[in-house]
Amino acid sequence: MNNYFFIGLFFTLFTYSQSETGLPLNEKYLEDQLYIGITYNLLDERPNGINLRGFSNTLLVGYIRDIPFNKKRNLGVGIGLGYSRSNYFHNMKIVKLEDRTYFSDFADTEVYSSNTNKLVFNTIDLPFEFRIRNSTPEKNKFFRLYLGMKVSYVFRNKSQFMLNQDEKQKFKNFDNFNPIHYGLTISSGVGTWNGYLYYGLTNLFDKAKFNETDSIETKSIRFGLIFYVL
Repeated sequence: MNNYFFIGLFFTLFTYSQSETGLPLNEKYLEDQLYIGITYNLLDERPNGINLRGFSNTLLVGYIRDIPFNKKRNLGVGIGLGYSRSNYFHNMKIVKLEDRTYFSDFADTEVYSSNTNKLVFNTIDLPFEFRIRNSTPEKNKFFRLYLGMKVSYVFRNKSQFMLNQDEKQKFKNFDNFNPIHYGLTISSGVGTWNGYLYYGLTNLFDKAKFNETDSIETKSIRFGLIFYVL
């Protein structure tokens, strides 16, 4: 995914968010429609012996249409479209051979680089939020609490690692990866700084076996910061 995608997406969403009905600000104002965030990632229910290394992270960006419920505009919902890219640095070996994917430990004789051994996936996100806030047209710094759910479609995945200082080995769009993810979200804060939490309800992998024996039922947990733009 190149930088032109981010630039084009942000410009398109910003332009759309500015096209209002022409009513005065105090009659028809909307909040928090563009967002960008970064999270630290954890893996829940991972196989024994498998750990994350380094800064496993997700970058998320997108647009949420704000739909207020009342005249004060402090209750409402948000429905949106976004993109995210997730990186998980780990110590599991993921290899695709002859159209089959294998998940295993590294052998004792295999020396791998923890900085290059990672799982990467790109998703299109569909967030839905129930929104509570105490904003007004004149107040830029206000409290917000947004509770919701996010459904994501994984359109690209990649596993890579480097053994014994050789060239990187990369395997793209491998089997046993669940293409549909969904989970619960919460974001809250005052003004610019807002905490964000995503708790995944679906397995990252589909019918995957670790060392050909144990089922991999790993789920994703992410927490970090999210920033909103009007």
